Amino acid sequence: MSRAHRAYVIAMSAIIGGAFAYAACDWGRWPHLIYLPLEGRVVLATTSTVAIHYLGLVAWGLGGACTGAVLGAILCRVRPAPWPASVYRLLGAWAITAIVLAGGYFTWSLWPW
Repeated sequence: MSRAHRAYVIAMSAIIGGAFAYAACDWGRWPHLIYLPLEGRVVLATTSTVAIHYLGLVAWGLGGACTGAVLGAILCRVRPAPWPASVYRLLGAWAITAIVLAGGYFTWSLWPW
């Protein structure tokens, strides 16, 4: 496997893992960091009506991206021979789909119902 292919697999795995963790932590109500700007505190459970959840979501997304990158590197190490072109296309399609699904989830949650 060439260096470019290995970088592509790792990057696509990171995108898939990051998008999944970013959306899944909100959907699954996983515990995450919440900033309370009126009190100037960072907590794990909101006690105020004014709370910023974005920091915790980004932290989960970064953790998912790191995990995906590590899994992609492990996949490249397990099978170092060149992969078929269809596998690379499939990884790219999954990465695009993950971004669209995560973005669609948060867009849908903006509706007033």
